[in-house]
Amino acid sequence: MSYKPLFEKYKNLSIAVFGDFCLDEYLWLDAALNEASLETGDVAYQCVKREISPGAAGNIVKNLVMMGVGTVYAAGYTGEDGRGTDLRRSLEKLGVNMTCLVSAPGRETPAYVKPWLMEGEKCRELNRVDIKNWTPTPKEVEEAMVAQLNKIVGKLDALIIMDQLTEENCGVVTDKVRSQLSQIAKDNPKLIVYADSRNRIGRFENMIIKGNQHEITNAAFGYEDLGNVPKACELLQQKTGRPLVCTVGEKGLRIYHDGTVTKIAGVAISGQVDVTGAGDMVTSGFVSALAAGATMGEAGEIGNKAAAVCVSQIGSSGVVRQEDI
Repeated sequence: MSYKPLFEKYKNLSIAVFGDFCLDEYLWLDAALNEASLETGDVAYQCVKREISPGAAGNIVKNLVMMGVGTVYAAGYTGEDGRGTDLRRSLEKLGVNMTCLVSAPGRETPAYVKPWLMEGEKCRELNRVDIKNWTPTPKEVEEAMVAQLNKIVGKLDALIIMDQLTEENCGVVTDKVRSQLSQIAKDNPKLIVYADSRNRIGRFENMIIKGNQHEITNAAFGYEDLGNVPKACELLQQKTGRPLVCTVGEKGLRIYHDGTVTKIAGVAISGQVDVTGAGDMVTSGFVSALAAGATMGEAGEIGNKAAAVCVSQIGSSGVVRQEDI
């Protein structure tokens, strides 16, 4: 199948990504340069390269830009710290519209620090270091973010919500903000509104929701039950009244919509894989295609193929362009 006629529409699309913007920081450590710490005797890893990129909601923004979406808005907040500066500079380089990305004094810009140890021709990821906020998001930050989003809703073809951080009410998508997002979706029935959440996907209403089989069953039953994934999908889809996308790893994904189930088969990948960013790539491919006029099945195929390209890229959250798909 040729996607070219569909992809030609991407340059005219406007898509906003609202959610937790994080900084992905990759530290490349050369094992051949390891030193013993004079103070402790432990191994002191030597960093020979540092790479940064937008993570979480920022990763979806990057994906949309790389896929050729004409206007991409970043909506959420960053702290007034060094990581926030790095993140904003990375988004600026991508040509992202940041009028809806508010500055939040006193808040940390979340980050995922990912050390990769290079041992000859092999690489392996060491323990990740996470930087987050551990206190509730201030009311004034909540209000500022939603106010900025409301200013652009009428310009959008799609709105993607990325609820990344697991700590309750400590990120962008708090209980209050989630309620307001559900109202935006209800008030704008022709707007594609799509939510992805690690821990709370069952709380979103009036919009398309997406999760992996672990997240979906936990949301439906309160516990993980991989033997009842179809039932869990049906329950959540009935609750929202909107389509549901469930990823099932190497087996592809399932889309529940209009009383039917569209099954998208997995793509076989050989060699080493890195699943970092695969879910974000499904989201980016699916929503951009849907906004351009694709059917649910076509959008699912594009999201699935984009994720397959992504997982073949080691030590990265993935870069996928139209020609790759």
